[in-house]
Amino acid sequence: MTITFEQSPVQDARVPQGTIRYREMGTGEPILLVHGFMVNSLLWRKVVPRLAGDFRVIAPDWPMGSHEVPLGADLTPPGFARLVADFMAALDLRDVTLVGNDTGGGMCQIVVVNHPERLGRLVLTPSDAF
Repeated sequence: MTITFEQSPVQDARVPQGTIRYREMGTGEPILLVHGFMVNSLLWRKVVPRLAGDFRVIAPDWPMGSHEVPLGADLTPPGFARLVADFMAALDLRDVTLVGNDTGGGMCQIVVVNHPERLGRLVLTPSDAF
């Protein structure tokens, strides 16, 4: 039986900034998706199943949309980049293909500059530019 993205289990990753909820499908090289402002991981609901046949696709609910954050969490662009790096470390992701959309693409550009150690590739769909 094939499950849809919406039916995939929601998991939690603990990072210094709080708990990040995410969905994951597939196996293989990791693809980490970064959505834009005021949306959540459901943005990727039609994309994830298509990639999951060949890749491990991870779609978090980042704090720019549907996510609870502790008071005082640093959500400045550099702080958000640190959050993405901490999430990759929490899941022990390496050689990651980082995919950013909208504001998430802008944040991914900062991740590449400030935290390149776990990255293999960067894919920007229509995105903000810094």
